[in-house]
Amino acid sequence: VAKLNANEWYFFSFRDRKYATGFRTNRATISGYWKATGKDRTVLDPITQEVVGMRKTLVFYKNRAPNGIKTGWIMHEFRLETPHMPPKVS
Repeated sequence: VAKLNANEWYFFSFRDRKYATGFRTNRATISGYWKATGKDRTVLDPITQEVVGMRKTLVFYKNRAPNGIKTGWIMHEFRLETPHMPPKVS
């Protein structure tokens, strides 16, 4: 966990699966759930303009789906495009 400023935090975690044999991500919490909004956006290398990852925007809803109450909390989920590739060394 890292705090950037009073309103922004960064943390890293492994993706939890909703079902053991599936690919759906579990974004439920005790008090609500994170719902994806819009489409995934590309993250580009500023020098080569290559796609290095994707960004998904999530909004937090209190209570359980489908009767959740939308809150003002948003989160950006970043993932590598090629997660098993070793990092580039400059």
